[in-house]
Amino acid sequence: MRAKLNNKITILLGILIVTFGSAFADDLVLEARQDPAVMTVTSVELDAIGGTITAVGDMGEYGKVYTTYRMKLDPQRGLYTISGEGRGFLADGSFASGQFNGVGFREGSVFTMYNTVNITGSTQNFDVVTFDALENTLTVKAYVLK
Repeated sequence: MRAKLNNKITILLGILIVTFGSAFADDLVLEARQDPAVMTVTSVELDAIGGTITAVGDMGEYGKVYTTYRMKLDPQRGLYTISGEGRGFLADGSFASGQFNGVGFREGSVFTMYNTVNITGSTQNFDVVTFDALENTLTVKAYVLK
């Protein structure tokens, strides 16, 4: 039950940001967790209702990260619901694990996703992720929630 409520809150937050983002821009200030990370897309699998994107890249404090984004089109709202997982491997042998949910939209060949992320150790991020299908890159901007 709690997971369903968290997903609904995440979707509502994403819809508000996508719809009214400029109205909140003056009041909402988030601290960057780290510098933006540019990842390489390793695969894209498409189906009738969306698809799955996988990527790998160096993400600062999370080390080398492997991640999967599952996108499902919501035709009534004209946006995508996003869910996924990521694992970061650090040089000292430790790793971080994260799960995320959010919403996204497409403009031309660029998909923008807004995700809330729960990471090992109770860290929480708000990620703005841009997938550029022509450049085969995925850029992650991680902001501190907790």
